[in-house]
Amino acid sequence: MAEIRRRVRDPGRKQRILASAAALGARRGFHAISMADIGAEAGIVGSGIYRHFGSKTSILVAMLDQVMDRLAAGAAEILTAGGEAGAGGAGTLSALVRDHIAVAIEDRDVLGVYHREVGTLPAEDRRRLRRRQRHYIEEWVHLLAPLRPDLTDGELRLAVHAAIGAIQSTLFFRSGLDPDRLARRLEVMAHGCLGTTPVPFDSNLSLTPR
Repeated sequence: MAEIRRRVRDPGRKQRILASAAALGARRGFHAISMADIGAEAGIVGSGIYRHFGSKTSILVAMLDQVMDRLAAGAAEILTAGGEAGAGGAGTLSALVRDHIAVAIEDRDVLGVYHREVGTLPAEDRRRLRRRQRHYIEEWVHLLAPLRPDLTDGELRLAVHAAIGAIQSTLFFRSGLDPDRLARRLEVMAHGCLGTTPVPFDSNLSLTPR
């Protein structure tokens, strides 16, 4: 009986497509690249991309959802761990700052594309991502409020936006610092915007980026 040969799907192909689209989009601008460009960067024939994504816009949406998933999952894990361990708000906020820095450094290309291209998304996807972003910011505001009772509600939100903006400044400027030194400097600057003091990591609380 003849052996039936079945095509084995590459489980990493979809992720390679997203990573390649992010890298190309960061270098050249997402709307300047084609599906064929993305396929060549990922080592996949252009037609192979359509098995995973129906259009270049669907790749962009998946890419931006992925980075928001990572930020949201990190925040949820940190908040849960902080509550279970009885960690103070300052320690939990410091962990959120460190997690955001880790994402900004490790997913630099994707976040860069996010900032440049989110306004070009279909309206429904743009609104959905904006809602997720606002919810994420509210987690920071909720933790900062008892630490900075001197600030009004508007000032709290301004401080959080400034801190996140300081972290994400690395998306648009290459400092030449090694990742560890860059992370330390960004942490100091973010806390300067918040008006808080970084809390050293306590391994017993599991409040560190994954």
